[in-house]
Amino acid sequence: MRPAQHDIGERGLTLIELVAAMAIFALVAVMGLQALTGSLRMRDRLDGMAAEVGDLGVGLALLRNDLSALLPLLFHPPGGGVRSALALSADGRTLSFSIGGQAGLPPEDGLGLHRVEWRFDPTRQQLLRRSWPVPNPASGAAASPEVVRLSSVTGLSVRSYWPGPGWLPGTESNQPRSAPELGPGDRDGPLAQVASSYSDTLPEAVEVTLEIAGRGPVRLLEAVR
Repeated sequence: MRPAQHDIGERGLTLIELVAAMAIFALVAVMGLQALTGSLRMRDRLDGMAAEVGDLGVGLALLRNDLSALLPLLFHPPGGGVRSALALSADGRTLSFSIGGQAGLPPEDGLGLHRVEWRFDPTRQQLLRRSWPVPNPASGAAASPEVVRLSSVTGLSVRSYWPGPGWLPGTESNQPRSAPELGPGDRDGPLAQVASSYSDTLPEAVEVTLEIAGRGPVRLLEAVR
């Protein structure tokens, strides 16, 4: 006896068909989860890259801003002696120079003249900055604390351009240079109060090269005069 037609249509899925359907749904769910996980990882990676690029941009902008404010002004540290307007330490890790004209940096009764130091720490792979509020501080306590401005820095090199010899490593030139006369705009300004420290020891241009891990060399070139 043949089964009724409606019995065949209502038979439903067999166990094998049900297992196959569940396997397909599980595969789709796994693929969706993997896609979602990949999207989240990509988002986190992009957020991290954006933060790194932002920090790099801020640090480089601050360094460039300092270089653009260079002044031919000697620095008299608290311990005595005189340092050039632009100086690189013997180990090549600290670049210091005199600056002026930066809004918001001087105290209320200051002259607007400062000394900044950019120090490379190879152990921590960091570039740190600190500043002195005046070119002739009375004590070491006048210096600001060091602040990390750049991370993942693996190298620092400086060279300067001088009339005649051209590009030289470091910040020094063997050619003697004489102190210039103060210009009309300087006679009544802050430089007039420190005329004895006014020194023409600046090159024509300065190039600072930073080695950044994962990004290679980053060069900053600033015309000084």
